[in-house]
Amino acid sequence: MEANLTPRALAKQDQIREGAGRVFLERGFSGASTDAIAMEAGVSKQTLYVYYPSKEELLFDVLRGMVEEGARGRLPEDLEGASPRGREELRRVLVTVARGLVSALMDANYVALVRVVIAETPRLPHLGRLFRSAVPERLLGGVGALLERAHAEGAIGEVDPDLVARAFVGPLLTYVLMDGLFVGDGPPRPPAPERIDEAVDLFMRMIA
Repeated sequence: MEANLTPRALAKQDQIREGAGRVFLERGFSGASTDAIAMEAGVSKQTLYVYYPSKEELLFDVLRGMVEEGARGRLPEDLEGASPRGREELRRVLVTVARGLVSALMDANYVALVRVVIAETPRLPHLGRLFRSAVPERLLGGVGALLERAHAEGAIGEVDPDLVARAFVGPLLTYVLMDGLFVGDGPPRPPAPERIDEAVDLFMRMIA
């Protein structure tokens, strides 16, 4: 949808996302009425529905936008087209990806909204499916495609894209879960960059 929007419409969409994010954080998903979201975003309900026919789609886009905003400047702009031609080049790309993802996924507001999704998914399975497509599935697919391109360039041997993508992302998510989502007495506690680098090095040895 965004590719077909004018700059003015994109700005309006950002305005709605920002307002909705504040309401979701304050009231949760169930307590966030469309009236409250429209008021906080400074738009009419009619305008709100033009961009987002349902609250689920709006929360999905808020989460997606937060990850993309958090990763911007931390991930290589050409990540989707990166084709590492050697192991050291692949390592550099993966270190950048890993650091950017951990930073984005451990943003305090993002963690708070993920808690909202987890709480609401048993009652609203569609919300969980939207979240999976917004972040985890896109992430795994992107990493798997990167590693396939690295194989095509001869940087690594043949791999199972889904399996190795899970092996790469899994250790990073332990930090997001244990030091982010499950921290109840303060903000998330991201690992030192050196620890992330060590996780990448371990992954590189695994796929050697």
